[in-house]
Amino acid sequence: MEDLLEFNADLLFQLDSYIDVLEARINLIRRIAHYMMKHYNRDSLQGNLLSHFRLLRHMQKDWAHVLELMEQPLGKSQLLFLKESRPHYPSASDLEEGSFGIQRIKQIYRLQLKDMVSGLLDGVQHGTSFSTLESFTVARALYRRFRYHEAIPWLEQTLSLYEQTSEEARESYQLLGFDVSQTHKLFIEGLMKLNRYEDALEAIDRDPQPYLWRLRERVDMLMMSSNDLPLEKPNPPLTTLQLCCRGGCPYRDMHRLTCSYNTTVTPLLRLAPFKTEILSLSPYMVLYHDVITPLESETLRNLSRPHMKRRAMTYNKLNLRPIIDPKRTSNSVWFKSNSNAVIERLERRAGHMTNFEMEYSEVYQMLNYGIGGHYYPHVDHFESPEVLKQRKIGDRIATILFYLSDVPQGGATLFPLLNISVQPRQGDALLWYNLNDRGQGEMDTLHTSCPIIKGSKWALVKWIDELSQPFRRPCNR
Repeated sequence: MEDLLEFNADLLFQLDSYIDVLEARINLIRRIAHYMMKHYNRDSLQGNLLSHFRLLRHMQKDWAHVLELMEQPLGKSQLLFLKESRPHYPSASDLEEGSFGIQRIKQIYRLQLKDMVSGLLDGVQHGTSFSTLESFTVARALYRRFRYHEAIPWLEQTLSLYEQTSEEARESYQLLGFDVSQTHKLFIEGLMKLNRYEDALEAIDRDPQPYLWRLRERVDMLMMSSNDLPLEKPNPPLTTLQLCCRGGCPYRDMHRLTCSYNTTVTPLLRLAPFKTEILSLSPYMVLYHDVITPLESETLRNLSRPHMKRRAMTYNKLNLRPIIDPKRTSNSVWFKSNSNAVIERLERRAGHMTNFEMEYSEVYQMLNYGIGGHYYPHVDHFESPEVLKQRKIGDRIATILFYLSDVPQGGATLFPLLNISVQPRQGDALLWYNLNDRGQGEMDTLHTSCPIIKGSKWALVKWIDELSQPFRRPCNR
C-alpha cells in the first residue's frame, strides 16, 4: 500500500501536468479567437483592396494555423507515462480479491453493514468511510460470483449512500463512470434471482423511473407464473473462527502453563535467556517474546518488498501454470539460510530456541497479508504419504512463526481446535510441534489467520525437518 500511494502520487502529478498543457493550449486558442473577433468582423473590414487582402490572408493562413493547433496531440509525455504505467496498476483480480476480503471481514467479525461503511469496525471507529463507489465495487464483485445473498445488502447500501450525497458528489460519481440507474436495475434483478418478487416490486414502486417499467412487467409475469418461495439466506451458528477472531475463544484449561526465562535449552541461554510463554503442552506450543529487534524486522521487510509475489498454491493440471488460490491471500518471497546477515542470525537463534538441528531444514518464507488477508485452516505437516516419499528430509517436525510487525486490529494466528489465539506483535516468535513423539501428525495444530482489519501483517516462517533430529528428539515408537 505504501508503494501504491507513491505510485498514485506520480500518476496525479502527470495528470496535473497534462491539465496544465491543455490549459496552456486553451488559453492560446482563446487569445487567438479574441484577436480574430476584434480585427476580422464587418465593422473592422472596409470595402477596399487592403481590407479584401487582409480577409483573404486571414481566411487562408490564420484558420489553417488554428486547425493545426487544434489537431496537434498534447501531453505526449504524460500520456506515454500513463500507458507505460498501466501494467503496474492493481489488476481486476486484485480489486475482486480486495472486495472479497471486505466481505470476509464483515462475515467473520459479524459487522453491521451500515457501521462498516461509516468506518466502525469491530467496535473501533476509524477515520475512513466508504462512498457510493466503494460500496458498489464490493457489491458488483459479489454479484458477478453469483453470491446474491451477500451482494444485495451492498447494492441496497450503495443506493442509500447515493441518496445521501450532494449533487456535486453525484456529478463526480457520474464523471467517474457510476450509473445509478444500472445499480438500481442490478439491485432489482438480484432480488428476482432470489425469488423475492414482492421486494422487487416494492423497490420499483419506491422510485418508479421510466427505465424500470419493462423490469416491472417481468416481475409481474414471474409472480403470476412462478410458485417458487424466496430463497432463504443461510444463517449458520457462530464458528470458533468467528468467536476467537473477535477475542471470545471458549475457555480452555490453563493448568500447568507458565511464563519464564528459558535458560536451559542451550548453554548460551544462561547468558541471554528467552522470554518464554508456554501456550500448550500437548501439542507443545510456546510463544517467545522479543527475539527479533525492530531493526532486524525492518531490514527483512525492506529486503523482501522488491521481490514479493502473489502466493500461488495450486497448478493447472493441463499446462502446469500456477493458479492463484483464493484461500490464501498473501504475497511471499523465499530466503535461504545464508541469504543475508539477519537470516543467518535468526538461523542460529532458532537453533538455540528449539534445540533442533537447522542445517537441512527448509528455507525461510516471508509472508505479507493485505486487505482482509487470511489463510484457510490447515496443518503444516504432510498428510499424503506420496509427498513424504519425495522429501529427503522427512516431514515438518516443528514450525517457527516470527512476527515482524504489529497488527493493531485483526490478523491473529488462530488454533481453533485448541482455542488458542495469538495476536501478532513485532519481535515475538511462535513455535509449535507438528508431529508427536511417534512421528505422527498432530491434527490439533490445525491453524488459520484471522482477517486483518487494520495494519499489515509481516511474518517469517521456518519449517524444521524431521530426519535431522534423531539425537535432538528421538522417536518413541
